Amino acid sequence: MDNDGYTPMSMLSEIKRFLFGAPLATHRQKHERLDIPAGVAIFAADALSSTAYATEEILLALVASSFIIYSGVISVWVAVAIVILIAIVVMSYRQVIKEYPTGGGTYTIAKENLGKNSSHIAAAALLVDYILTVAVSLSAGTAAIISTGLVSFEYKTELCLLFALIIMFLNLRGLRESGRAFAVPAYLFVVMMLLMVGVGIFKLIMIPETIFLPLPSAVAPSGSGFGTIAFVLVFLKAFSHGCAGLTGIEAVSNGVNSFAEPAAKKANITMTIMGVLLAGLFLGITYLAFAFNITPLTDETVLSQVARIVFGNGTFLYYLLQFSTMILLILAANTAFAGFPGVTNLLAHDGYMPRQLMNIGDRLVFNNSIIGLAILSMLLIFIYSGDTHALVPLYAVGVFICFTLAQLGMIKHHLRVKSVGWKWGLAVNAFGCAITGVVTVIITVEKFFHGAWIVFVAIPLIILMFQAIKRHYLSVAKQLAVVTTGVYKPTQLTHTVLVLVSSFNKVTFPALEYAQSLSSHVEAVHVKLDSEGAKRLKAAWKAWGCAVPLTVLESPYRSINRPVFDYIDEVNRRPNHGMITIIIPEFVTKKWWHNLLHNQSAIMIKALLRFRRGTVVTTVRYYLEE
Repeated sequence: MDNDGYTPMSMLSEIKRFLFGAPLATHRQKHERLDIPAGVAIFAADALSSTAYATEEILLALVASSFIIYSGVISVWVAVAIVILIAIVVMSYRQVIKEYPTGGGTYTIAKENLGKNSSHIAAAALLVDYILTVAVSLSAGTAAIISTGLVSFEYKTELCLLFALIIMFLNLRGLRESGRAFAVPAYLFVVMMLLMVGVGIFKLIMIPETIFLPLPSAVAPSGSGFGTIAFVLVFLKAFSHGCAGLTGIEAVSNGVNSFAEPAAKKANITMTIMGVLLAGLFLGITYLAFAFNITPLTDETVLSQVARIVFGNGTFLYYLLQFSTMILLILAANTAFAGFPGVTNLLAHDGYMPRQLMNIGDRLVFNNSIIGLAILSMLLIFIYSGDTHALVPLYAVGVFICFTLAQLGMIKHHLRVKSVGWKWGLAVNAFGCAITGVVTVIITVEKFFHGAWIVFVAIPLIILMFQAIKRHYLSVAKQLAVVTTGVYKPTQLTHTVLVLVSSFNKVTFPALEYAQSLSSHVEAVHVKLDSEGAKRLKAAWKAWGCAVPLTVLESPYRSINRPVFDYIDEVNRRPNHGMITIIIPEFVTKKWWHNLLHNQSAIMIKALLRFRRGTVVTTVRYYLEE
């Protein structure tokens, strides 16, 4: 065939090495694990970044109610309730890390303690959560930079997609590489947020009448017409929106095996640091938003408004906070890129996801999972045009389903194993299960018709996908199983070898020699695309005196594929026929760009023939010198 078959492996390897770094040996995997500072940067980024939009979600829920005047003070008490919930969830997941130091999180816990069905629900919810984590984080990060007025709102979706590609690229470089890249912006964000809260409270101290929170009784004064039931409903609505601030807490427990030894201890310290920072920043921002009487705006985030008041409009510190917020929100998607491959790897090991998701790339990361997560999240961003407020209602439902299943599984684990301190662990997880279960119901009821229903459709569909993949693997294993009893007697086949010939040249000779070494039934096959070329080939073949017969196939529509496939069918119909081997002669050019000057007809033939039964396709290459 007039096809060179050239694969510029050396050039591709150099490009790959330049972009992603030199390949790492498998034994280096343990050296690529994280210490506590890098662990906080990678696994806590998602949870900490939620402080940038959780307060705004509370206020959006409250201003939509009939008593905007009380929205500020209610937001503070909602934040207090959420901080208590954060403490409960952190304590619960510390027990998870203690009892499951190898990681796996909710999926492993559910599989071992609650059974297959519960583990599938947990896994599906986790996958949905991770995809939404990327979409929400990137959308919120883009909103942060748009709030400064430096970037036009009309480019929001394109920026989100670009950031997704950047995060994917950094993760493909490897875990420690991404940890180093994310550490600086993560800690800059924490410092700037703590500075903003500290300076904001200091300024409030200068105005004593704004220091103290109004008492809860001030929420519904006498004669306001605002009844207790209505208050509770509005409070729960705001609470359900603010629970977006808890997303990402479980990531540490899912990735315990990413930490250096002692992994469980370092993961628990990371979990505690994350919980303290998350609770403090979330409560501080919400209080400042209340004290400064801030309401949500279409083109500016609540955090940006707080920062303008605290640091001053257009100051260096204001822009530094906004940029650090943008970067951390974008990099917070890395929590999903760190957790998603771990879950898909476990599912693939159990036969519920494609086995390619177990493959570890040159940089000791799960390349296929990382690329898959990027594609799915980018699709979600495109569908929702990067709108954070449209994505958040889908977000918290899956998170709290995982929380509840994890705590329920831990209850059964404590009762079954009864390890050291199990009674305390049982009390913590039982209380956590009750609280997160109630919150799951609240969020589901409140957000169901605001988009959360999509999650309840997606999870069953994902579970059906798990089951279909598992059935396929079981079917393949059954069909490929070898019966070991008896003596193996190979089947005698009539083997026909067809050598595809495009012209009479040196490329053809080694292919014919190889074909004759395989079988005594060898034919050369030529597809006539032009009459003169076919005549020259026949004349040269006859003059050469080759013992291999030449068959010329007509092609009225100038196609190579169809005549070849029809002739293979004809050979298959011959009596006592067994196997057909198709040999495609190719030449390999010296330089990669020479490859562009030759057609690639063999590529399509090989791709199509691989699906035909009883047919083997191979190539014999002839290497050019210059």
